[in-house]
Amino acid sequence: MVRENSEGEYSEIGGRIHSGADQMAIQSAVFTRKGTERAMRYAFELAKSRRHHVTSATKSNGISHSMPFWDDVFRMVKSDYPETGTASIHIDALAAFFVMKPHIFDVIVASNLFGDILTDLGGAIMGSIGIAPAANLNVEREYPSMFEPVHGSAPDIAGKGISNPIGQIWTGKMMLDFMGYEEIGRLILDAVEDTLADGIKTPDLGGTATNKEVTDAILERLYKR
Repeated sequence: MVRENSEGEYSEIGGRIHSGADQMAIQSAVFTRKGTERAMRYAFELAKSRRHHVTSATKSNGISHSMPFWDDVFRMVKSDYPETGTASIHIDALAAFFVMKPHIFDVIVASNLFGDILTDLGGAIMGSIGIAPAANLNVEREYPSMFEPVHGSAPDIAGKGISNPIGQIWTGKMMLDFMGYEEIGRLILDAVEDTLADGIKTPDLGGTATNKEVTDAILERLYKR
């Protein structure tokens, strides 16, 4: 899932006026060619190391300006990657396909809002948002990137020892990949998968293990590799 994360629907341009029954709120989505193309080119480059397919999340049948612009940029970018298959799917149908047939997707590129929704949905489909990794990338590598799991701080379970450590560990694997240490990242993910296959899981995945027990089990399997 490649999410444009600097503009789009989360632009802070807008405001409120009036009060009572006449109160009004306006918020403007901002899509630039630079920001849109940057996310899309990253998605196409990522697809080269996967199954060579990129799906664009759109809603150009209902959002009449920003989404047709998004589609235009997607068509322009994909012309530079003739070896990569593509699809452009409306976000409502795409969300349904995530649940019904997630195996058909490889790399998906989406706007800020659509990407936000789909990544949380993806975490739920995997079994728990607690295992979903994420990264905020400076794709030009001029400045540091930030790596953090999708789930955030989860204050409702803080200190109980039941939080799932896999989201954070998998995020570390993504950082290693981004830094060029793919082999080490693969070993970490293998250890995670082996731990889950052995039934060592936190309660959010239907298990009984604590955060520390899952972490220790992953480390044990990693050290054996």
